[in-house]
Amino acid sequence: DVPPRWPMTRETQTFVPYIFTRSEIAALLDRIDHLPPSPHSPDRHLIMPEIFRLLYGCGFRVNEVLQLRVADVDLDQGVLTVRDGKFGKDRLVPPHITLVQRLRRYADLFGKRPDEAFFFPSRQNEPYRNNAVYLVFRKALFQLGIPHGGKSKGPRVHDLRHGFAVHTLLRWYEEGADLNAKLPILATYLGHQTLNGTQRYLHFTAELFPEISQRVNAAFGGVIPRRDAS
Repeated sequence: DVPPRWPMTRETQTFVPYIFTRSEIAALLDRIDHLPPSPHSPDRHLIMPEIFRLLYGCGFRVNEVLQLRVADVDLDQGVLTVRDGKFGKDRLVPPHITLVQRLRRYADLFGKRPDEAFFFPSRQNEPYRNNAVYLVFRKALFQLGIPHGGKSKGPRVHDLRHGFAVHTLLRWYEEGADLNAKLPILATYLGHQTLNGTQRYLHFTAELFPEISQRVNAAFGGVIPRRDAS
């Protein structure tokens, strides 16, 4: 007999995200900028640099980037729309102006496309698969000499999202910004369901600033405004 899984003790998750340094991020993006085209993916040298800049520059989840449609990318207003995100919500994400300018140049290369077309299309005009992004990431790490423990051991592509959040919080701290006001903004930008999610996501950064959790919870009570899906 095989015992049911539910009464068995589950292992505690102990995975620690890999936080890239700013210099490692610069080197990683430079490596991907020099990615050659492939017979199976003739446009990847155009597409992958922008995908990775969105992953780090906006803290997107991988699927959020890969599922973007042309209609979701408003390069006049400089706003991207993530539809039906992780918690079933839409959200608006304004990238930095330098990233918007890059995306404009990228879009010009593909010319006029239908609104429903994927903004980052594969050769079959479908969205890229997560594994395609991971393989480019894994090869870049190898070329840079950054140790990699395996597909579930990291560094992971998702760690670019961690890096965005941590580097943003550290920059605000260095600038002397009001973190009470900034953390709810970061939570909304990342698409977190509650403020607590952002605090858990930045747990190792909060160790540097132990007053963050208490101050923000007292001020905001975990209430974050957001745009409902329509």
